[in-house]
Amino acid sequence: MSDLADNEQRLETAEEMALEATPAARAPFNTAKRLEKARTVARTLAVAQNNAALYPSSHPLVVRSMQEFADAVSAIMEIGFEEVTINVYKSTLFIENQVLPEESVTYRKLIGDLLARGISALTLSFGFAAADAAAVAGMLNEPDIATIDQARAYLDGHGAASVELAETTDLDDAVREAEERENKARGREAYDTGVSLMRDVETQAKLGKVFEVQPLQQMVSALLDTLFKDPAAILGLTAIKSHDDYTLNHSLNVCILSISLGASLGLDAETLRSLGLSALLYDLGKVRIPEDILNKEGPLTADEWAIVKSHTTEGADLLKRIQLVDQMPMVVAYEHHQRHDLQGYPAPAEPQEQHLFSKIVALCDAYDAMTTRRPFRREIRPDKALAVLMQGRNKAYDPSVTKALVAMLGIYPMGAVVTLDDDSTAIVFRVNRDDLLRPRVKRVIGPAGRWLQQPETVDLRLIDPETGTYDRAIVECIPAADAGIDDVWQYL
Repeated sequence: MSDLADNEQRLETAEEMALEATPAARAPFNTAKRLEKARTVARTLAVAQNNAALYPSSHPLVVRSMQEFADAVSAIMEIGFEEVTINVYKSTLFIENQVLPEESVTYRKLIGDLLARGISALTLSFGFAAADAAAVAGMLNEPDIATIDQARAYLDGHGAASVELAETTDLDDAVREAEERENKARGREAYDTGVSLMRDVETQAKLGKVFEVQPLQQMVSALLDTLFKDPAAILGLTAIKSHDDYTLNHSLNVCILSISLGASLGLDAETLRSLGLSALLYDLGKVRIPEDILNKEGPLTADEWAIVKSHTTEGADLLKRIQLVDQMPMVVAYEHHQRHDLQGYPAPAEPQEQHLFSKIVALCDAYDAMTTRRPFRREIRPDKALAVLMQGRNKAYDPSVTKALVAMLGIYPMGAVVTLDDDSTAIVFRVNRDDLLRPRVKRVIGPAGRWLQQPETVDLRLIDPETGTYDRAIVECIPAADAGIDDVWQYL
């Protein structure tokens, strides 16, 4: 833990971390000007509908409002969109993933008219013009339209080729539940296989025998296959924490965090396979460290600390003896404690930046270690652990990679147990990439402290239509054990 906190500076708040770590690619309306463009689309649609209901189509107010709606959509296209979707999710209005609190209250009629026609998503694509705007407004005002098929027929009849309607929105998890269950099961199978394989590797290494690398490579490929289909199904596996098999679970968790982070950084599949294998084997040198030293609860003596530090060179030596074609596991085993500022160990022969793989693995190693309960210490809350890592950027950790980890995990990562502002208890099961402070959670314990018969899904971005403010908010993270939750993964 000596690498984790370098000074006594104030840790950044959740809000500060979210602001710093949220990339524009995941929150395309993250500036005031961009957000205003999103709000203008909603406003001009509502005005166009209202004017079309009050005046004939040739009235100047109607003509102008249709053009303004079309112009607002064009303005969105000019900042890089090929299409823009107006989503209605549980009576809250979104443009893409961007929640619009004020508009969710002001434009209740627009929301109601969309839902009354079975429409949860209205997608406007490149080429959307005033004539398309008039068709959309007419469809929303036509009293005889009661189904989405009738709405589609109306738009087709009016030549609105740049408009698509959907009954469900991408914001609705129910759409993908069956596929997500299958991906979750496939990911767990690969995880359990990995634990078994790493147990064999540890045994063989302790006996001084050469172990087979191919099964590990196949397991990493299986994890990657699921990662490419459903990143959440793989990332959720890191919520599996075994106190009995800490070393084995820790290796798998670091592998999963590393390949997930590598994928978010844009690494290709072949590079990710190499990274995954490196992340599995980076701590292999610890098999040569006496267990009484590794598991010592009190402070280490100078001699004991020297022995512990030798696991980096010992690991590189073990992997060199295997004669892997891929040299990266050996490099990462050697470098992962050198730190971004090269003030760690072993000291480099000459100033040379850590390899990207070593930076990724070091960061993921620290995060999983901090958030796992051990016999001699309690785990650190996920949000606090991320704050500690952010504090260490530019010193122990690469600043860009650290911010990418926070952006990937969210301020409240999958599996975090949280209390809400109504005194209920919930588990984070999906991170909203556009709003790291407001994930989707499953409420498991009600405000009165009673367990719910079925978990309730709550998207913390949703708006209370009466007040125009967020319906619920996170108060704090708490240890799963304090909430009486043994297996967080089952809820993800």
